[in-house]
Amino acid sequence: MNGLIFQALKRTLKAKGVTYRALAERMGVSEPTVKRIFHERNCKLDRLMEICAAAGVELENVLGSMNRGPGPVNHIAPEIERKLAGRPALLFIFVMLSEKFTPEGIMRSQGLSEASMFLYLRDLEELGLIALGRGLSARLLVETPIQWNFEGPLRPLFEMTNKNFIGWAITHIDKEATFVSFSRRMRPETAEMVRREAEDLADRAKLLAHHDQHTTPEDGLIGYKWTF
Repeated sequence: MNGLIFQALKRTLKAKGVTYRALAERMGVSEPTVKRIFHERNCKLDRLMEICAAAGVELENVLGSMNRGPGPVNHIAPEIERKLAGRPALLFIFVMLSEKFTPEGIMRSQGLSEASMFLYLRDLEELGLIALGRGLSARLLVETPIQWNFEGPLRPLFEMTNKNFIGWAITHIDKEATFVSFSRRMRPETAEMVRREAEDLADRAKLLAHHDQHTTPEDGLIGYKWTF
């Protein structure tokens, strides 16, 4: 059990950008002491609560996120991708469901009627992607996160979606969007370093989102799109 707790705690610290050194300073102990605690994965409850307090997280949230860490990516069968490629709206609904939006939340954000939402869910069930429950409840039958095949039949849709998003971001740059694009001359090694840092930032954003989804009520979450 302690091992699972510390795994969840390490994910939370990484998502919040709290290093062992920063944690040690907040706790008033040495960095080696903190590293030893995490290496041994064993401490008394009061020490565990002290760590959570120093990290700015609730112990109950850490416990609630146990066994919920982002797992390995999963793929959709090629024949399913081909069917989704022919129905962009259905793909969009499935992507939102896979990103933890509820059917009710999708209806509100997209202005869909209950009847339309049900038809989308029924079609996704026929593809074997979800299982319908009572009313509009639905359970994903595909483990997330999903890695789409960018060289497959969905590529034109992904290209169009991201081109439209960039256009929207440029149009709304003075309001609710952020768009940064520039060209600079640099060494290939420097460019590679920047690329790795961008990937690290994307990974951290995913961890933060994962943490929020398991510690924040549904009405406190807002959908964002990030392109790196």
